[in-house]
Amino acid sequence: MANVPPEIRDQLAQMIESKKSKQFRKSRSVDGPSVLAIATDADGIITIDSIQAALDELNSNMDAEDFAMGASAEGQLIMLAPNVWKRA
Repeated sequence: MANVPPEIRDQLAQMIESKKSKQFRKSRSVDGPSVLAIATDADGIITIDSIQAALDELNSNMDAEDFAMGASAEGQLIMLAPNVWKRA
């Protein structure tokens, strides 16, 4: 930080701290049914965004697209449209 111009030093420090907190947040293993229960809306629809929100809520570092691909392969999700599913 000594070589960083003073104008951006605070911003850079905040960015570094934010990245550290994300990297070191406690990650739990999650089970598929829990994620799907949280991600499902009132109409029974699951989107990539709702999966990511559910994973974030459960403090998981898993990628939503990876989760959806796995759940689809296991027969837990049926694709309705790109990035939109319903539970099987």
